[in-house]
Amino acid sequence: MVRQSLGCIVVLLLTVTSSVWAHEIDLSKAIVVTRGGELPAAERIAPTVLVEELQRRTGIQLPVTTEWPVDAKAIIAISTRVAPPAWSERANSVVATVPEPAESFSIRLTPANEQGPAIVFVTGRDSRGALFGVGKLLRNLNWHDGRITLSFGFQASESPDRPLRGHQLGYRDTANSWDAWSIDQFDQYFRELVIFGANAVENIPWQGGKLSPLMKYSRPEMNIKFAELCDRYDLDHWIWVPVLVKLPNATEEAAFLEQQEAYYQQVKRLDAIFVPGGDPGENKAEHLVPFLQRMASLVNKYHPQAKVWLSLQHFKPDDVDFLFRYLDEHKPAWFGGLVMGPGSPPMEATRRRLADAYQLRWYPDITHTVRCQYPVPWLDPALGMTLGRECVNPRPVDYTAVYRMDYSFTNGFLSYSDGVHDDFNKNLWSQLGWNPEVDPRHVAEEYARFFFRSDLAQVGADGLFSLETNLRGALAENGSIEGALRLWQELERRIVTAGSPWRFQMHLFRAYYDAYTRKRLLYEIDLERQALAKLAESSHADVLSTISAARQILERAATEPVDVEGLEKLNKFGETLFEEIGLQTSVPRYQASGYERGAVLDFVNYPLNNRWWLEDQLEAVVRLSDVATQRKRIEVIINWENPGDQGYYDVVGHVGRSPRIPKLLLAGDALRHQDDHPRPNQRWVGEKRNRLRQAWHAYLFRIPQGITYNNLDSSSAYIVKLFAQRSSPLVIDGVKAKLLRTGETFDQVTEQIFEVPAETLADGRITLTWEEMDESELNWRQRHYVTDIWVIKAEKQ
Repeated sequence: MVRQSLGCIVVLLLTVTSSVWAHEIDLSKAIVVTRGGELPAAERIAPTVLVEELQRRTGIQLPVTTEWPVDAKAIIAISTRVAPPAWSERANSVVATVPEPAESFSIRLTPANEQGPAIVFVTGRDSRGALFGVGKLLRNLNWHDGRITLSFGFQASESPDRPLRGHQLGYRDTANSWDAWSIDQFDQYFRELVIFGANAVENIPWQGGKLSPLMKYSRPEMNIKFAELCDRYDLDHWIWVPVLVKLPNATEEAAFLEQQEAYYQQVKRLDAIFVPGGDPGENKAEHLVPFLQRMASLVNKYHPQAKVWLSLQHFKPDDVDFLFRYLDEHKPAWFGGLVMGPGSPPMEATRRRLADAYQLRWYPDITHTVRCQYPVPWLDPALGMTLGRECVNPRPVDYTAVYRMDYSFTNGFLSYSDGVHDDFNKNLWSQLGWNPEVDPRHVAEEYARFFFRSDLAQVGADGLFSLETNLRGALAENGSIEGALRLWQELERRIVTAGSPWRFQMHLFRAYYDAYTRKRLLYEIDLERQALAKLAESSHADVLSTISAARQILERAATEPVDVEGLEKLNKFGETLFEEIGLQTSVPRYQASGYERGAVLDFVNYPLNNRWWLEDQLEAVVRLSDVATQRKRIEVIINWENPGDQGYYDVVGHVGRSPRIPKLLLAGDALRHQDDHPRPNQRWVGEKRNRLRQAWHAYLFRIPQGITYNNLDSSSAYIVKLFAQRSSPLVIDGVKAKLLRTGETFDQVTEQIFEVPAETLADGRITLTWEEMDESELNWRQRHYVTDIWVIKAEKQ
């Protein structure tokens, strides 16, 4: 019944959205009029963007003129307030609606009447404003083959809230797509970022010596083209330049400055240089700052307006203090401001210490889903292991909340990205930079209207939101994933030709991938259950034949896959997306630079049960010398997770298997309350076979509120067993727990067994907490964490 209702809703929405044509003005035969003479770059390219994007979608090429048209069916008039056109008197009533701030624009519609045709006035405060106005218009036009319309009631007057709105597009080997692009593909992507309101992009001209085998151009050649494209669309051109020289070192410093100067001489435009203080780069501030001044002097010989910016990533407290003293005392004009990246000090405190003369730029990681700055809170490990860090990841709800938390401390942002999988997130952030209160659904509708198909904007937005919802909660229990796939399948049926085919295919791919993974998870969980049931027969049957039968059951995941057709479809998506945009969903097939770089097809059949661990354990059983020992070990394997009568077992990092740990599933909530409700981390599983149980892939560093277990037998003794990295400082009801023994170590985690103090059991209730540990000198990967916990009634002695 629920599935039938969902299908009816989808069909109803698709029917409703197809009826919009009746309430619109027809612009299919419009003439575009603009100002004559020499124009600034953004104003010059604005009519080209409008005409070419509409022709790409409808086959209609609108004519462009600088003379006011006579006898036109409709007119689209593009101009600026600061440099009025010769026909400006026709737009007098519109000019007053243009906001004052730079880059603002107004769009007004004059309906057709006896005096003339319908006119759409796109009026910018300045050159960029005109181009951004065209972008807004394109995002709201309805288009189809041979037809262009605009709703009668549409109008807009907008000003950017933040002056800097951009994204990093580093041309390097680690990119999972655009390292394979042509200049024309880069040109189109720059254009589309502008259409959604971006005004800056950032290249990585040198870092990373390895070259992608997919690159069509050398990095020096692309560096020059990158700057030319910025100039073409009047985008601020930033570069990311880590100082990898260990300062001071006169010889290496001179060589690095020589490399920089050759670049500065060649590029057409350069507005800013961002130097990360760390990640990478490990120099002390007292050595780094004088070198930055030398860089600034050098770049200003060729680009006088360019500034040098610095992040405090991984700076020690003394480095932070040195920098602020330097800025306060010297007030350097060459310094543009600070950049807030992952690992930087808190944003609000940094803004308070930074003089008003300097800006604060955000460097948010909007490209990753796990092991990152803004991970999906409590992501199911089955998705973490398969989708990984760089899956297609529209996150309208999460990133809107993240943006609103900190944007007011900044002058804007240039996001971190290494591919197109986060394309929706880039455009969402660009629009939040215009209006922090914009409804993310409105952005999703504009995205779907422009990139998918205009009459399916609402349903397309539903589809984008559904992919974020797919990441919420336990995968096995998330029945909405099937509904999301049905919605995307209906869109697939309706959208034969999309405004941007690869964008539609990319998100459609994610919908199929999620559904395939869930189907496989349920199947493989059941196979493990069957295999363990078969092993239980070994107590009265031949051990070796029972083990062989159990192995065959586990192997069905490969020999009898759950969804052959679904897997074939996913592989076809990978092939198509590689051919169209160089999306590298596999290392061996599509030459992805690494398995964490969006290679989701290399993990599409990664085991989602404990198959590899069980196979290794059973192999060890076969090697044992006598049947009694074999059966005893099999009993341990079968009951591995069984805590016994009046016991408990929790996988503390698994969203669906940790009922006693409070969870916040939205990123904004998780960030606001991360001290009280930390989110789990996930291991990088690697592409090769490992001997880990599923429980050991996700873990918690801290459990500040502890874990409480009720309804224990107060007349019995109990033990607590857990797996943890490093010695676990367990505390039970405020009493340091006595370690009874340690057991096996599997990779980084070791079995540890503790005695529960008898006095804590009087009320049948215990709370587990942990002593604080000073691990500040350790890399986060080496710090103490807990994966799973048993509370077990001890056997009577």
